[in-house]
Order: sequence, then structure tokens, then C-alpha cells
Amino acid sequence: MDIFWLAYTAFVLWMCMDCFNRKEHFIWIIIIVFLIPVGPFAYFFAVKNRSSGGPTLQPIKLFSVGPAREIETEETLQLKELITKFHKAYHYEKLGQIYLEQKKYEAAVSQFEEAIKKDPELNEARYGLGKTLHGMGQPAEAAKVLEELIKIDKKYDYGNAIFGLAECYRLSGQEDKALETYEAVINSFHFFKAYYHYARLLDKKGKKKEAIDYMKSIIGSSKDLPEYKLEKERHWIDEAYKYLRKNGIELA
Repeated sequence: MDIFWLAYTAFVLWMCMDCFNRKEHFIWIIIIVFLIPVGPFAYFFAVKNRSSGGPTLQPIKLFSVGPAREIETEETLQLKELITKFHKAYHYEKLGQIYLEQKKYEAAVSQFEEAIKKDPELNEARYGLGKTLHGMGQPAEAAKVLEELIKIDKKYDYGNAIFGLAECYRLSGQEDKALETYEAVINSFHFFKAYYHYARLLDKKGKKKEAIDYMKSIIGSSKDLPEYKLEKERHWIDEAYKYLRKNGIELA
């Protein structure tokens, strides 16, 4: 038994030294030292083994009495520490992006808003806020944010930002604005989804012939696509065929 505790103590010291050397968050020291005997093993698999090419264990689980609760990941803890020290817009934006990826939308909104407040020219934060509001089912609010971004850079994210604005207009029932924005998208970019929804809006406005022409243009353009691009656009090509068949038009 004495040998076990000697080995355990050596392992604890090793994990503590590793934690200090990596400048990990101080909570890991508490976990390693006081959560006997699982603490040092939790650190080994969650941090040390991961950075050595072992399995990734995120989010980190805190061992405690009662039901286990989830705490912040290593990356979010580091960003929060940097925010506390420096209050940089960049760090707020990066934390917002992590929350967006995790679909923690409310948390993401506050980070993006703070980033924009500190640096109004940080386009990544505006884009992130727009995507977050869209994810929350608030396309009208997302459109307001993306409008400001497009004023700054019409081609932001290779046209995806202005395309997102058109989508938000459509989803929020602002059809005239959607038509105008989709038109701007298809004049500069070749997103089949944009062509399709533009055509459907034209149809809704009673411009059936124009709608049919745009659906045909999707089919025509698809014939020159490389295989990887064809697979990516397959859904909208199929939808264009369905629309045309529904309107009595069969293409070879």
C-alpha cells in the first residue's frame, strides 16, 4: 500500500509540474491535488495526453460530490483570462465564435456585441453576430447586422455574407429586399441556392417566365460543373428540375 501512495504522490507532482509548465488554468491544480484519486488522472487524459496526440476530452468534466457539472473548455478559459487582462475586441470575437460553434447562441451574442463595441471595424464580429441571430431564429435582426457589414464590404466571405443577407430578408418576409439582394448575389456569384430562391420569389410576384428562365439557367450551368461542385449543388439542381416539370417543362 505504501508503494501505491508513493507512486500516486509522484504522479500528482508530475501532473502539477506539467500544469505549471503549460500555464494551464489554476482550477486544474485544485482538481489534481484535492480530487483524490481521480484528479491527476483526469488532468492526464484531458490535457497532457491530448496534447501528446491522445484522445481529446472536451468539454472537461469536473468531478464533484453529486451530479457532474460541465465547466468551460480549456480554450474558453484561456480566452476569458485574456479578456479579463486585456479587454481586446479580438478575444471577445474568438470566444463568440466558439460559443457559436457550440450553439450557445445567447452567450455568443454578448461576446460579439462587446467585440463590435470595442472595435466597430471588426467585420468578423459583425458576421458572427449575424449568423448567431440567424441561428436563434431571428432573421430580421440578423439582417440589420448583415446590412451594416455589407455596407463595409459587399464581398465579405466570398459573397456568403450578402447571400446570408438575402436569405434573412426572405425568411423574415421582406420579399422586395430579398429580390433585390438575391439579384446582387447572382450577378456576382454562382450560388445555385440563390438562383433557385430568386426564381421562386419571381414566380410569387407573378413573373413566371422569368422564374422559368432562371431555373433553366441552373440546369444549364450544372452541365459544366466539376464533379465535386456538382455533388455540392445537387439538391438545388434537382429542385430546379422539379419546378420545371411542375410547370410542364421537360428537359433532356
